[in-house]
Amino acid sequence: MKNLKERLRNIRKEIDEIDEKLVYLISKRTEYAREIAHLKMELNYPINDEKREMEIKERIYKLCKKYNLDFEIVWNVMGILMEYSKIVQREEINSKNSKKL
Repeated sequence: MKNLKERLRNIRKEIDEIDEKLVYLISKRTEYAREIAHLKMELNYPINDEKREMEIKERIYKLCKKYNLDFEIVWNVMGILMEYSKIVQREEINSKNSKKL
């Protein structure tokens, strides 16, 4: 029983470390979203890019098959991350535009 509890504690510790890495990666993704916002503004590109989103969807689908994950669940998570990136990009563009005024 003690070994089982210790194993559970160790696995939870590993999950905590994975969670920290995930949050860090979301932070990095957000930094890149801000940079992309500036580039899109300079290039006069729209925030939404359906072609890019389809490319991401296809890539995620292949990765889900590779790692035996449920695509719908992973795609929902990715959808949240992509929507967050768009929000960050809008905020970045609005902030830059308001500074021009």
